[in-house]
Amino acid sequence: MSSLNELTEKANALKAAGDLAGAIAVHEQLVRLAPTNGAVLHNHAAALGDAGRNLEAISQAERAFATGLDAPQTWLVLARALAGAGRADDSIRAFRESVRRQPLNREAQRELAQMVWMRTADLSKALEFVDAALKASPQSVELKLLRGEIIGQSGDARGEYDEVSSVLADYSGQNAFLELAAVNAALAAGRYDDALKHARTAMDLAPGEQRVIAGLCRSFLAVGEAREAALLASRLHATYPLDQFYIALLATAWRMLGDERCHYLYNYDRFVGAFSLSCPNGWASVEAYVDDLLETLDRLHNYETHPYGQSVRHGSQLPSIFSFGEPVLDAYKQAIRGPIQRFLQQIGAGGDPLRVRNRGGHQIFSAWSIRLKASGYHINHVHPEVAFFRLSFTDAEIRRR
Repeated sequence: MSSLNELTEKANALKAAGDLAGAIAVHEQLVRLAPTNGAVLHNHAAALGDAGRNLEAISQAERAFATGLDAPQTWLVLARALAGAGRADDSIRAFRESVRRQPLNREAQRELAQMVWMRTADLSKALEFVDAALKASPQSVELKLLRGEIIGQSGDARGEYDEVSSVLADYSGQNAFLELAAVNAALAAGRYDDALKHARTAMDLAPGEQRVIAGLCRSFLAVGEAREAALLASRLHATYPLDQFYIALLATAWRMLGDERCHYLYNYDRFVGAFSLSCPNGWASVEAYVDDLLETLDRLHNYETHPYGQSVRHGSQLPSIFSFGEPVLDAYKQAIRGPIQRFLQQIGAGGDPLRVRNRGGHQIFSAWSIRLKASGYHINHVHPEVAFFRLSFTDAEIRRR
């Protein structure tokens, strides 16, 4: 019989290889062997959470606590699963428990701040635990940068740049990644000359780092130096030909230069289309399905404002809709299968970065829901790794409800 350590190593290897289902199967075997082992239950809960099986993750995390385990990591697993299951307030309580036990954990602090921000739209409340941790550990660079990020994501881009600049003052010209943080903050704040200055410094410090090269490219675009940006974007695209962020940088530079090659990358007539949903099993019509879908999404959208690091502004966003255990949301995979296949047939084969990946099949990784307020909008953004399909409802469809 395999030992617990051997099985744990096997589960970790399967997860690292991308076989999450296989890893969960091994964790289930471990739970059968050691049903009262808190660490075993924690690991199973974490794997279930990674797979979006949030209700099961919650159950296993609670079983782990029942064994006497009280680790901040387990509270974090529970908090994420509760958030994924739509239990926002319970999630906030669990994040707080994790942060109380490990106040310098940047991930936990960020996710707690984000949940509080989304629920309240109150920046002071979102910063509460970060500020408390900084009061106890004022030299924490990670938390100082996180504080700036929270301020920026809450709408004060200039405030974020000021926060990053105060950190950078102690390391000016010494740390490429702090300079890169300043690049991003300066670009968001519209301080394009400052962004270029920081990007040049970062490039001197780490000339081979792709994120630094991309930062310099973005800064060149911001100040209108499209030729220099095109050279850098071409270099990135040649090294990472399917990274859609670098494709976007190159297409933008070509468009600014009036280079017709931008249409090779951004062929709207060929690459963009509208398709009707298929009717999933269990519904009499697509219209009936959409009515149920809208009702379910409306019930789950219980946030006041947008999450961090996403494109929506003045609106709310749910995480993966397949993580809620709602049959109408699970049926969405079936509803979009037909439209996706028709899209793949429409675009056909080709040598451009989109069609070169068309093998006639598809895989759905995630789907999320965004509800905009009357003043809501999206900022320009790029999905760097995957093709993107959007489901939109017309005003008439919304009013019909």
